[in-house]
Amino acid sequence: MSSAQSQRRSTNGYGGPFMRANTANRRDRHHSSGFVLFGLHTAGVIGRGPKRLWPYVLPWLFILLTIGSICLVVRGVLARQLLVPPVETPQTLTERGYTANFLAERIMSAMKEIGQDAESIPHDTMTSNDAQQDIQIPGQEMSYATTVRFIKGVLKRDDVAVHIGITKTNSSADSYVAHVQIEHGPFNGRQSTVPFEGRDLEKLVRDIAVTAMRLAEPNILASHLFTQVQKKTKCSLAQCDYREIVGIYDEVLALPSSEQAQWAVAGKAWLLDSQQRSTEAEQQIREALTQYKHSAVLRASLGIALEQQNRIDDALKEMRAGAKEKSRTAENLRLLGDVLLHSKKHDREALEAFRQAAKMNPDSVDTLHDWAEALVKTGHDDEAIDKLSHAVALRPDLAPSYVEWGHALEHKGALREAARKYAQALQLDAGTLSARERELALSTDASPDEADTRTSRPDLRVKPVSNPMTSYPLRASLDTVSDAVGRAMQAA
Repeated sequence: MSSAQSQRRSTNGYGGPFMRANTANRRDRHHSSGFVLFGLHTAGVIGRGPKRLWPYVLPWLFILLTIGSICLVVRGVLARQLLVPPVETPQTLTERGYTANFLAERIMSAMKEIGQDAESIPHDTMTSNDAQQDIQIPGQEMSYATTVRFIKGVLKRDDVAVHIGITKTNSSADSYVAHVQIEHGPFNGRQSTVPFEGRDLEKLVRDIAVTAMRLAEPNILASHLFTQVQKKTKCSLAQCDYREIVGIYDEVLALPSSEQAQWAVAGKAWLLDSQQRSTEAEQQIREALTQYKHSAVLRASLGIALEQQNRIDDALKEMRAGAKEKSRTAENLRLLGDVLLHSKKHDREALEAFRQAAKMNPDSVDTLHDWAEALVKTGHDDEAIDKLSHAVALRPDLAPSYVEWGHALEHKGALREAARKYAQALQLDAGTLSARERELALSTDASPDEADTRTSRPDLRVKPVSNPMTSYPLRASLDTVSDAVGRAMQAA
């Protein structure tokens, strides 16, 4: 091979790739510099852009901010609040840490607890159940709060304020009297006193809160007291003592032109229904409907009375009419869903009613529970468990939701987990369980192998017994015992 051929081979065989690589590198450098130039150009456009775009952007930005502010103000105006201004406090209480603002917060918190525990009887939502402390912002002439307050005053929708003043009645003893007066709202001007003697100031706070609710939100307090009667006395519905609750409703009905009277009538009818006196309840409601023709709550109460008389079609007619009224609440839709579910032929409509009720009031435990019951009945067990877990998170002390949770787990074949839910309900209220469910609750000490065998075989899955009242939690005590025995064996 000649040197010339050798040189050509060397050039063609090895020099070619290197030359292509060099060419590619130059091309990459060219593209890189192009990207850099493009990036610098883009940055320049963005930097200069606002100067050119601000005349177009600013008006729209101002419009959007204005619309948002208006929406916030409108929302604030429509939501009437229950406020507790700082309490007038004697020096002896201030020295013990019960200052004006602290007492307002404590009383406000106690009133909020009463509102949250008032789900047994449908009641009005005239003001927000979340009582709030009345906070004034000094020096803010045009703040959001002052704007909302001004518009509410013009529209006669002022927030309801609970003015409280505590005075010491005896210089040598812990003796006080609290003066409570309501300002604004349908019960404007109502007032009362709360005498108190002793050093248990938390009891004083509680007594003031109850009196304030009786003056400002009597229907909500009546519903709360109904719940307390059930919890404390464990009486049968037909034999409970409702005299105090009836007295509150009668006070509301005695007030001139009270806009809450229809709720009081509905509450009294609800008590009659609970005592199996639905015929009397129907008569009272029909008389009230001649005055309150478009009352959604009275339509719902009438539907309950008719359902108790097994007049399901008539009940559904009244429930549907109430759910279409402008004054309807989430409770109207929930009760409609209940009656539809009990009719056993309108499951799809019942699910839709519960969905709308939850949309109006997402944190209603009653709605979540009843919706879950309908979901279990229609085979949507996972969705039912999701609703029940939400309900339990809100109210972990109500046994029926644990029972319904157990039903959903049984449908899924998880018998051991269902037994644990029944055990939780058993610990809270044994009366919510059937005999079979109590037996399962007490069998939570079954060996894992046995439980797994029973839940893994579809032919051994047990269908839940229908239970109109449903579920809430308990921890299997035998699991705790088993753990303790295991630790003792290891120590030995």
